[in-house]
Amino acid sequence: MSNHIYGVTVFLSLIDIVNNLSFHIMEKHLKKYLQSGEIARVGRNAYCVRGNLRDYKYDYSDLSIHIAKILNDEFYDLDFRISELYQMNCFLNHQIAHNVIFVFVEKELSTSAFERLKKEYAGNILINPTEDDFFNYRRDDMIVVRNLLTESPKGKNEVWHTDLEKMLVDIFSENLIKATFSESEFPTIYEEAFGSYIIDESQMFRYAKRRKSDGRIKRFIQEETDVELRLE
Repeated sequence: MSNHIYGVTVFLSLIDIVNNLSFHIMEKHLKKYLQSGEIARVGRNAYCVRGNLRDYKYDYSDLSIHIAKILNDEFYDLDFRISELYQMNCFLNHQIAHNVIFVFVEKELSTSAFERLKKEYAGNILINPTEDDFFNYRRDDMIVVRNLLTESPKGKNEVWHTDLEKMLVDIFSENLIKATFSESEFPTIYEEAFGSYIIDESQMFRYAKRRKSDGRIKRFIQEETDVELRLE
């Protein structure tokens, strides 16, 4: 069976089992295959055979976990994401030696969140720095507070996690992240990510559109990588 299955055509795999499936029965089988992990969702009404593809998971540092606890405990219903530069190391040829914690917070509360975190991490935290300030003051485990945009994908295990759908867009769109490694690494990052993990393309491109980089990313994937998008 093909490794690329689109929408309801996933049920072609069931023809050998059941003939003349009703939509209700097809939905039932789809749910069963999703729950068993044999197929995975890669977009709206789009699925693929999982094969060797894995769900993305990253073990966050104690620092990130502590930051998340502070924000969750002290700001009711705050929408935020945390990403670490070290998350990129499993995709890069040239490893990042010094970690940076990026805390993306909804704009209206980003200053309040920054002031609270500064009480704990004074001298090691910046808010919306310029690229020059970022590199001038950068140190190990520097914390950078940035504004969180709408349509930012939520983490699958914890809302504040940064999964690949956000990360792959941010390396194009977040100047501070983009500046920390060579753009020559981009093709490897995308090929490793799509070749190893389940990625929700609908979610990724919805966020990319919000960041006005969807067309650029799609052209890059088509022209500079071996990745085959499933939602073409």
